[in-house]
Amino acid sequence: MADFDIKEISALKLKLRIIEKATLAGWIVVILGLYYDWDTIPGLTIVTIIILYIIKGRFRKQLKQKEYLAKIVEERTIELRIQRDQVLNESKKLSDALDALAKAQDELVRKEKLATVGQLTQGLVDRILNPINYINNFAGLSANLIKDLKANITEEQAVMSKENYADSIEILDMINSNLQKINEHGCNTVRIVKAMEELLKDRNGNATSTDICELCKVNVDVIRKAFKEEIESKQIQIDILCPAEPAMAEIDIEQMNKVMLSLLKNSIYALLKKLQKEEFSPVITIQVEKRLNGTIYISIRDNGIGIEDNIKNKIFEPFFTTKPTAEAAGVGLYLCREVILNHHGSIIVKSEKDNFTEFMISIPIYQKSNNE
Repeated sequence: MADFDIKEISALKLKLRIIEKATLAGWIVVILGLYYDWDTIPGLTIVTIIILYIIKGRFRKQLKQKEYLAKIVEERTIELRIQRDQVLNESKKLSDALDALAKAQDELVRKEKLATVGQLTQGLVDRILNPINYINNFAGLSANLIKDLKANITEEQAVMSKENYADSIEILDMINSNLQKINEHGCNTVRIVKAMEELLKDRNGNATSTDICELCKVNVDVIRKAFKEEIESKQIQIDILCPAEPAMAEIDIEQMNKVMLSLLKNSIYALLKKLQKEEFSPVITIQVEKRLNGTIYISIRDNGIGIEDNIKNKIFEPFFTTKPTAEAAGVGLYLCREVILNHHGSIIVKSEKDNFTEFMISIPIYQKSNNE
């Protein structure tokens, strides 16, 4: 009900109460006038009372009209509020539907890109891998032949001139060095092709309810064994912060193990690179939280070399790496993101150059089926 309606109705009710009191007072004056014989006073008072009754009738009529209109306005207002709430609900449903559609479209585009990469890669892997294997094998065989030839020339050193012997040994050393480079680059190529082959693998495995804290501990143990010498000599500290209760989530254990190992290896690499430049206390911190929104939060943070701002948006791209080609193919973080996305989760990175890097993963506790 509008404020002006309430004020007008209240004013009319107040006027009616005043008229009723004035009418009552008038009848008292009439009675007293008749009793004491006040001449014209009772007659004038009766006329006044009649006028008051007429005014009272008009006010009552106005009050009924105002109350009726106020009731209609209030009912209409309630209807409008209900309609507004319905519109807001429908608008929210539409907004949620649009968000879901956008996510579905992003997921579809991502899978189409992956499928395109797969189609292109599938035809190249075998055609590249087999010749490279031949190159590597024959480079190794040729290096062994060079070694045998060098031994034969050494045996014939007595019948050769000093200059001819030195030239022959130098040429053989150059050929051997070239073969080593061929083999090195061949192995790097094989590593890249194997990484391309890894992109083709199906990462939609069976989800199993797993304690994420236990999964982190298992992978830390693997890292401790794989980098035992570096961790002990450089006194690298690895901390795991877990909630008191198990942090259970439905995950593909094999794929999530690959994610954890890849991120932990990157952290070790970042710490060792920074230790080459300065002395500090290297620390890796793994934190697991069970959030109220039905997700598990995983943070992997190190105080290593960090990531430059101009490449942060590239680190999840396939075949992008800041490491030498001999050390990495550049698909680790890309595959990590694909695995997390396949779990309907998210992975983001925060980093400051020469200060820290933190990968933050969020995955739902329960995985939706393909039909949902």
